[in-house]
Amino acid sequence: MAVLETLAPKDLLTTQERLYLTDILRGQAVNILPAEQNWTIMTRENINIMLPPGKKIEDCEGSCLAETGKNIAADYVAQARISQFGKSLAISAELYETASSKLVASFVGKGETVDDVEKIIKEQSPTFFKKVRENSWGGFDYVNTNNSFSFQSAKKIILNIATIPEGAIPSIDGKAIPQCTSTPCKIQIEAGEHRLVVSKDQFEDLDTLINVVENDQTINLTLSSNLGSLYIIPQFPDEFRKYPMAIFIDGKNAFLGQNELIPGPHAVRIEHACFDPVEFNTIIQKQEIKTMSDSLIRGLSGLELEVTKNNVPQAVPVFVDGVQVGTTPFASEVPLCARIEIEYDHERKEIPVDFKWHQVTKKTYSIEEKTVVEAPKTTQKVDETPKDETTQKVNVTDVEQDFKKEADETGPKKFWGGLVAGVFYNDFHSTKFGLNSIPQNPSYSLSVQDADKLLDNFWGIGFKVGFGSLFVQNSYFSVRNDIGIAYRQGTGNANTSFIMSWEDGNRAAEKSDLQIEYTIKQLNIDIPLLARVSIPSALYFEVGPMFSFNVYSKNKSVITDIYGSETYESDGELNAFEFDIATGIGISRNLEKSILDIDLRFVIGLTRISDSKDSPKTWQGQLNITYWFL
Repeated sequence: MAVLETLAPKDLLTTQERLYLTDILRGQAVNILPAEQNWTIMTRENINIMLPPGKKIEDCEGSCLAETGKNIAADYVAQARISQFGKSLAISAELYETASSKLVASFVGKGETVDDVEKIIKEQSPTFFKKVRENSWGGFDYVNTNNSFSFQSAKKIILNIATIPEGAIPSIDGKAIPQCTSTPCKIQIEAGEHRLVVSKDQFEDLDTLINVVENDQTINLTLSSNLGSLYIIPQFPDEFRKYPMAIFIDGKNAFLGQNELIPGPHAVRIEHACFDPVEFNTIIQKQEIKTMSDSLIRGLSGLELEVTKNNVPQAVPVFVDGVQVGTTPFASEVPLCARIEIEYDHERKEIPVDFKWHQVTKKTYSIEEKTVVEAPKTTQKVDETPKDETTQKVNVTDVEQDFKKEADETGPKKFWGGLVAGVFYNDFHSTKFGLNSIPQNPSYSLSVQDADKLLDNFWGIGFKVGFGSLFVQNSYFSVRNDIGIAYRQGTGNANTSFIMSWEDGNRAAEKSDLQIEYTIKQLNIDIPLLARVSIPSALYFEVGPMFSFNVYSKNKSVITDIYGSETYESDGELNAFEFDIATGIGISRNLEKSILDIDLRFVIGLTRISDSKDSPKTWQGQLNITYWFL
């Protein structure tokens, strides 16, 4: 096989570029037509030596190449030609059998640059030269040992294809792969260079050349998102955050914070019960980040307020958000969500008003007379007739009945002991888990978006067992003290973004999107000290402090980005002493000589669970059962 020099006009390609493209084509011939199958690929020096005197390669093309092949004693001859096509480079390659002057194979292509032409050669050459191998002896080739033969079959290799994120659809050399419709997957493929394209919704197609050389080879590819992000963070006072707000993008519900959008124009509307609606249009580019952080403007409505007493109109002062604005009858513009008050008899009374944006609300308020009811004076006759004690009706609670069964000369039983068990919902508050307190560098500033989502998604279920004691002062007041082991655990996860901005302005801001999963496990000794107030035959209320001592703790963070996952574990960091406040409500039931308590308890942590400034504070919702039998 002779691969002749690539032809091109001098003003189109340099000599070095033509020689390089020839070497690429000749290298492909070496791969497809190996020496062990008795193929010889002539070198540039061999070809020049074999040419007749005065003969140049440039002197002929097309079928003339076959004659040139005969002159240099080649069985097959191939050559590529580069030409101008509009503003692009066009390549055409032909391969002839010299004995019959038959055109065996050809290919054409078009590209913008020499690099594009190189890619076309690498993609088309395997099929180009394989046709020569198939043309030689109908797919079989003889070797020089005792009439033996060699079957020409391409080497097959198992290839693993993986992408980040998963779920992409791959194709090889422009063809779909039936056994691989979603990554990660495993396929069987011929060794050598192939064109691999992977596609996934909301990500850019990735087109690359791969060289398959060894069995069980793995190709790892990272896809780039073709979405942009719009952060909607309108500014308004915290006192209005309790009122409803809605965000719409292209008529669909959207989120406060990050919204991922396809490139193109989008219509945004922000509605808040206390502010004017905001509408704007924006164009999002691929991988662009835009932020809407404008301040909302307080909306207005109208109010007509009248005050009467016994159907008689009254003139009283009117206050809007604590500022006097006139007297009744009152008619004026007022801000949405305003607090409306009147003053009568030196007292202020809030008037509930349901305001509507740019609408007038009419309200009539009637002042009620204060009435004083004087208790009637009565005399009571004392019936000195003795009553039979057995005929008296006595209302006694189940607990009091039990106390009376245990009573002796010293009175009812005062001290009780029992076993306590419970399950609880465990959560945290007052933290962003340190995500907003990362140390800064003098050369850049670091900001974190959606740090609070990790706390919003954090929760866990725990349980506790222990021993309790109860001191009964009377049927209305008691003091309870428990000591028990509590197992707490919880997990949270969130997608957050870290944006690094360089102070000198010479570098563009860099963004990293991370998925964070945070897990905590704790074993604590809890000691609540609670005062109990009882309503006989109904229920009881408890309140008091709770002290918590940690005996074991473990926390783990798993951080995932486009490069993979990292796991960080730590033992014993969450070991701070905790001071909590516990409140609860429950019921008691008499079980002959014992008592069963069932209560719901809410615990709010006042101190943090570690020494870190942004460490969490705990809160729990508990369901407890206590069996008093001692």
